[in-house]
Amino acid sequence: MEEYRAYYKKGYATDVEQIGIEDDVIEFHVGQTVNSCKYRYSGYKILHYASGKKGVRYLFECQQGDANAPKFVQFSDHIIDPRKSQHFHIFMGNESQEALLKEMDNWPTYYPYALHKEQIVDEMLHH
Repeated sequence: MEEYRAYYKKGYATDVEQIGIEDDVIEFHVGQTVNSCKYRYSGYKILHYASGKKGVRYLFECQQGDANAPKFVQFSDHIIDPRKSQHFHIFMGNESQEALLKEMDNWPTYYPYALHKEQIVDEMLHH
């Protein structure tokens, strides 16, 4: 049971408490600090996981923004077909898109702001 808890604690770990997305700008809220950047879409990659499942990551690169905003961002919602997602993952870094594509142990997870905690718990239990 402790191994299971450690896996999810590492997986969900992030210091970014909230993300705001409007048009091409992403805001990253860490405590009282907000860092933002205007991002450009850089394509997508379909990943094939060891479990046999597939996933897609949409790639974005910072074009103009705060020095502390991540240079590279990848968005994943587990869905390859176009449809509404209940949650999504944002992978962030400054090294390269290739380095982020290798990240499999940490997947910060975000939900729409309007969801109540009961709805989030229900979605997590049925994910």
